Amino acid sequence: MIPPLEIIVLLVMLGLLSKTLDSTLGLGYGTMLAPILLLLGYSVTRVVPAVLLSEFLSAAITALFHRAMGNIASDSESRDFKVSTLLSVMGVLGGLAGVAIAFSSTDMFVTVYVSLTVIVTGLLVVRGFRWIFTWKRITLFGFIASLNKSISGGGYGPIVAGGQILTGRDGTKAIGTTAIAEAATTATSYILYEVLGRTPVTVDTFLGLEGPLLLGALLSAPISAYILKKVDPRRLIPIVGSAAVLLGLYTLMSTVFDSTIATIIVLAIFSVLVLGLLLVRANGSAHKQRRDKEETQ
Repeated sequence: MIPPLEIIVLLVMLGLLSKTLDSTLGLGYGTMLAPILLLLGYSVTRVVPAVLLSEFLSAAITALFHRAMGNIASDSESRDFKVSTLLSVMGVLGGLAGVAIAFSSTDMFVTVYVSLTVIVTGLLVVRGFRWIFTWKRITLFGFIASLNKSISGGGYGPIVAGGQILTGRDGTKAIGTTAIAEAATTATSYILYEVLGRTPVTVDTFLGLEGPLLLGALLSAPISAYILKKVDPRRLIPIVGSAAVLLGLYTLMSTVFDSTIATIIVLAIFSVLVLGLLLVRANGSAHKQRRDKEETQ
């Protein structure tokens, strides 16, 4: 049964806003959208495949816009191409493993696992932690992230985009290559859900959920690529990390408390984290000033 027009419009707007955030910051589509759809009354077996399908098509188109606007390179010798290829291969392998785990795990296990992974990555990004770029690390990030995506519909962007930034990759390029790899991951996962019969979809059910989400997500492609082209990549780093921490905390708290209490707890925890980070930076700056003063005397 096709839902009322106002629900369809709401789904289109959710798809548009979530995908714009995801394509601009590298995270947030499935992680934000899945809980909202559950609150609207959709079942888990409908939500995850619907998110995967809409994100597959929209991620592929977003990747094309990133390439057209020069955000990433497509030369086979470029690091962008090599990273995208490696992450796509890991996406296929992780998707296979993730769907197998999804069929044999509880919802609580999946939620806690994804939430903790996203929180840890976000904290490392915000703190400015850096690893030297290595292909082994990118491979690990790609596999873990694809597990998250195929199991829960979310948790991919924070790991892949954030993980690339942790290894020193430019923020714009990290987000562009994430879009390419995410298309491969979501395509593999959705096909497996369909083959295994997890989510039978009819024309009516498609028009009632997948269709509106896909329309909104597709509309976001040129918008997000344009925004990313105009933003200083260095400004994306703390935004990506902070958004990941907030999303991870909210998802984790929502498994225990209702949405209102979860929001209050998350804001309180995040405020403490921000205050602590500011104090650490202030102390570091004061220490540097004292040291510089001593050296000039």
